[in-house]
Amino acid sequence: MTLLKQQKQIRISEIVQPHFKKLWNTKCPYIIALGGRGSFKSSTISLKLVRKMKSFTSRGLKVNVVSFRENQAYLRDSVYAQIVWALNMLDIADEYEFHTSPLRILHRRTGSGFYFYGVNDPQKLKSNTIGHVIALWFNFRSHKTPLIR
Repeated sequence: MTLLKQQKQIRISEIVQPHFKKLWNTKCPYIIALGGRGSFKSSTISLKLVRKMKSFTSRGLKVNVVSFRENQAYLRDSVYAQIVWALNMLDIADEYEFHTSPLRILHRRTGSGFYFYGVNDPQKLKSNTIGHVIALWFNFRSHKTPLIR
């Protein structure tokens, strides 16, 4: 006997802050999100990445998302935690396995993954080969002047 998970209706409009609606709806391949701490930009981006991943895994396709942060020491408490939060908000966390060494989140059925790297040691990035990448998330410059205005 197979038990089916009851579908829960999730309204993205109730989760995403109104001032990030344009970011949420964009089809642009490159996004620079500006906002201070607590502005909900990382939450919006993590929801967008999880939703994008789901669009592929629901069709049985293997894809990957790679997240980079300035300092590796804060990966688990920042971008990793944001992806975990987004998976829970969209009620699909049970579809994934959560690993802390190395830091990654893998889809149980397809092997698709979220990979997390700090860029403070470029030597650690050299030997990583990840295929089928659908998105890169650079989480930087929260306390500095934006690169582009």
